[in-house]
Amino acid sequence: MAGTVAKRVLGTVAGTVAVTAAAVAGLLVTMPAGVHGFGAMVAELQGHTDTRDAATAALAPKGAVPYWTRAVGADVTVVRPGEAYGAHDGSVRADMALAPDTHLPATCTPLPQPGMPWDGGGPWPDLTGEQALLCEGWVTVVVDGHLYTWTGPDPQA
Repeated sequence: MAGTVAKRVLGTVAGTVAVTAAAVAGLLVTMPAGVHGFGAMVAELQGHTDTRDAATAALAPKGAVPYWTRAVGADVTVVRPGEAYGAHDGSVRADMALAPDTHLPATCTPLPQPGMPWDGGGPWPDLTGEQALLCEGWVTVVVDGHLYTWTGPDPQA
């Protein structure tokens, strides 16, 4: 009798672990590639962030990347505030690889500091000390052929 109860308990525990593992694996598969870490995953699930990935900037949602990147950007991650964040103030941040020999628009003007993008979680390098430009309303920083760009209600702040 005791052996039967132990087998049932072990079977229940094993079943619970298997179901939980399958649920976590399924969740990881459905997360965009730009969602890294447990905190970013929770923010995405709770609707605080809306992360989208695109193979090229041309495939990114309209208004989610500067228009001039559409022909030169690849491996794009866009993070916006999600529905649970509250009022959407236009904040968006994006990062992408740039095609070799990409030139920024001539209308870009230097910023003394890059400021801070809207914090949508996930990986974002410390851009302190990097040359920041304001390109048509987007704060723009290029590091080793990778573009980090963001905008919002006051992109210079």
